[in-house]
Amino acid sequence: MNLPLFFIACILGISSYGQSYLTGTIYFGQDSLIEYQAGNLPIILSAPHGGHESPATLPDRNCSGCVTVKDSYTQKLAREIAAALIFKTGCYPHLIINKLHRKKLDANREIIEATDSNSATEVYWHNYMNFIDSAKRSISSKYQKSIFLDIHGHGHAIQRIELGYLLSSSDLRKSDSVLNSPPTNLKASILNLRFSTLTSQPLSELIRGKHSFGSMLHAKGFPTVPSDSIPFPLVGEPYFNGGYNTRRFGSQTGGTIDAIQIEHNWDVRANPAIRTRLADSLAQVILDFLELHYFTDFSSYACNFFTGTEEYTKKKVTAYPNPFSTHIELKEVSNNSTFSLFSQEGMHVMTGTLTDNFTVDLSHLSQGIYYLSIRNKTSFTTLKLVKCS
Repeated sequence: MNLPLFFIACILGISSYGQSYLTGTIYFGQDSLIEYQAGNLPIILSAPHGGHESPATLPDRNCSGCVTVKDSYTQKLAREIAAALIFKTGCYPHLIINKLHRKKLDANREIIEATDSNSATEVYWHNYMNFIDSAKRSISSKYQKSIFLDIHGHGHAIQRIELGYLLSSSDLRKSDSVLNSPPTNLKASILNLRFSTLTSQPLSELIRGKHSFGSMLHAKGFPTVPSDSIPFPLVGEPYFNGGYNTRRFGSQTGGTIDAIQIEHNWDVRANPAIRTRLADSLAQVILDFLELHYFTDFSSYACNFFTGTEEYTKKKVTAYPNPFSTHIELKEVSNNSTFSLFSQEGMHVMTGTLTDNFTVDLSHLSQGIYYLSIRNKTSFTTLKLVKCS
């Protein structure tokens, strides 16, 4: 039986920790406040601070030193990055989102600070961490290494993206030789990559060299530190170097999953057009970084590389008219193909099966940009659609 690519699963509690998850399926934790989209890419996206739900049943966190300001638009950004990855590959990243406001739950802190020691809130913290652990187990069963990206937003005056590798500003200001040697290099959240990279590059090159994540993103037009253009923050400049999730899920203390905390400046988060361009650029940088440092010929593989099932090939499918106002007609599509439609922000809109009639009624949609993913047993394609009225 063909299951839809996006299937809203039953509400899951802590007991879901050991269960299996279906690629492309969306699962929820307690009260639907923690969301997990299961993937088949060696990529985990986490958005711990972008939630806005504030149920009265949960007390506000008021512990000493607790930060309660949410990272605005980071939930949207994480969804858009995931949507861009699906569009580019036909495959799915793992995506975990905390919908609770940070004043209720900080999903990037250890449990006591995260919940302010409130037992009612602890279940949501466990949901979040358990979903990430499940994603890690799924990835580890298919390939040897992967990357975890924690999506954040900062309010610093300097408008640039900050990448956190658990190395302080002073660590980054050290010479390459010191950065590449113990004990400094052993602090890094991408320690596994240092010893397994295909390019045989030292840590300094992986963090701020020409082919580092930051340099690739900087080259897309988004100033980033560290990178070859901005190798380190200057003395006195604010900088976030990574938090609880980066430590817990990165390879600093072992394992084969590397972690980077990505702190986005306000300008690239708040403007919808810039945010969309950033999400597309980030998705491409992630894929390029994986191909260069993690997997040989990464871009030449389709989903069979990640699932171990049938070999998928890209198929040329067209939609007419596009832009459209009420409906589209699909050409060169196979009978019994399944489709999923999602918004530019990565939100699921509808799912269906194409049998005989390849016309899809989309008159109920609002104006905007959508992505249509079509798949059968041997092929996939993703189309960008524009609803004009």
